[in-house]
Amino acid sequence: MFSRKYKRHMYRFAPVIIVGLLLTTLPTFTDLAIVGLFTKILIFALLVMSLDLLVGYTGLMAFGHAAFFGIAAYTTAILIKHYGILSFWLSAPAGVLMAVLAACVFGVIALRASAIYFLLITIALGQLVFELANTSLGKLGALTGGSDGLGGIPYPEIGFSFSFSPNSFYYFTWGTFIICALLLYWITKSPFGYSLQGIRESEVRARALGYNTWLYRYIAFIIGGLFSGIAGVLYVHYNGFISPEGVGMEASGLLWLMLIIGGSGTLWGGFIGSGVILSLQYFISGFTPQRWPLILGVCFVGVIMSYRGGIMPELNILWKRISHDGSP
Repeated sequence: MFSRKYKRHMYRFAPVIIVGLLLTTLPTFTDLAIVGLFTKILIFALLVMSLDLLVGYTGLMAFGHAAFFGIAAYTTAILIKHYGILSFWLSAPAGVLMAVLAACVFGVIALRASAIYFLLITIALGQLVFELANTSLGKLGALTGGSDGLGGIPYPEIGFSFSFSPNSFYYFTWGTFIICALLLYWITKSPFGYSLQGIRESEVRARALGYNTWLYRYIAFIIGGLFSGIAGVLYVHYNGFISPEGVGMEASGLLWLMLIIGGSGTLWGGFIGSGVILSLQYFISGFTPQRWPLILGVCFVGVIMSYRGGIMPELNILWKRISHDGSP
C-alpha cells in the first residue's frame, strides 16, 4: 500500500506526467496537421512564458515583446537567404544574440520609466522594429523583404547527414521547449526569481532592503529577450516565412491574450493560453475563416468572466485539492 504522502506527490505530478507522455507520443497517433499545430503551440508557449517572466514575476507591463521574437527570426532568415549561412549552429546563435542585444538596448531606454509610461515606451520600441521590418526602401528593404517578408526558409541544417521532417522537427521543438521551460522554472524558483517577485510586490521595500531594483529588472528584461529570441528562431524554421505582422502590435497583443487566458504569474499558463488560442484559430478558422476572431473574442470574455486569474490558477486549485484529499 502506498503511503498518504506518496499519493499526494503522485496526484501532484500526475498532470505533468500525463501531458508529457501525450506530447512525447503525439506523432505516433495523429496526422501531420496536428503535429504542426502542436509544434506551433510549443513555440508560442515558450514565447508567452518569456513574457510571463516580465509581466507575472517582475511586474513589467511590456507590450513590445514580439519585437525580440521578430528580430531573431529576421536575423536567421537574412543570414540564410542573403548570405547562404545554412548551418543552424551559426544562424540560430546569431538570431538569439541579436534579440539579446536588442533587449539590452531597449531595456536601458524603457526601464527609465515605470507603470504606464514603461508600457508606452515598449509599444513605441516594438512599433519601431515593425516599421524597420516593413520598409521597402533602400538596402534595408532588400534585406527584410519589406511588407512581403522573407520566405523559403528551410528546416535547420544541423549536420551529421541528418535532414528534418515535420515529425523530427516537432521532437526538436519539444526538446528545446523542455530545456527552456525548466530553465525558466529554475529562474523563477531561484533567489533571483523570488527577488523579482519581491520587487513586483513593493519596489520601495525591496530598495530599502538594499536591492538594486533597476538592475534586477534589467536582467529579467534581457532574459525575456533571450527566450523570446529562441522562440523566434524556432518559428522561422517551422513556418518557413517571417513578415512584419510577426513583429508589430498585433503580434504582441496576441501574446498578451494568451498570457491572460492562461494565467499571469504561473509560467505554465503560457502553454495553456497558446494551446487554447492556437487550437481555436486552427479548428474554427477551418469552418468560418472570417469569423474566428469574433468567436475568439467571445471565448476571451467568457474566460475572463469565469476565471479572472486565468485557467492555470484554477487548475492549480483543483490539483491541490486532489493531492491533499486523494480525490476531487
